[in-house]
Amino acid sequence: MKLSKSQKIMRFFTSKERFAEIKKESIQWGFTCEECKERTSFWDIGGVRYKATGNPIMQFACPKCKVKRLQTINKLEEK
Repeated sequence: MKLSKSQKIMRFFTSKERFAEIKKESIQWGFTCEECKERTSFWDIGGVRYKATGNPIMQFACPKCKVKRLQTINKLEEK
């Protein structure tokens, strides 16, 4: 998968180890589409969330069903 501009900037300005941490944590954040119930990580849509708190609400189109709506970004529960 291609990196987004923000992901490329993070890769350029951080060490390989730190970038791996950023990617790992960003993958843990995401949203669940209310239409198709598909879970999408923030990393997969080109975002970066590192050492983040809170659950922001942002507008995204679901990559699976293409429905555009406000989505609550939340962290996956660790199992």
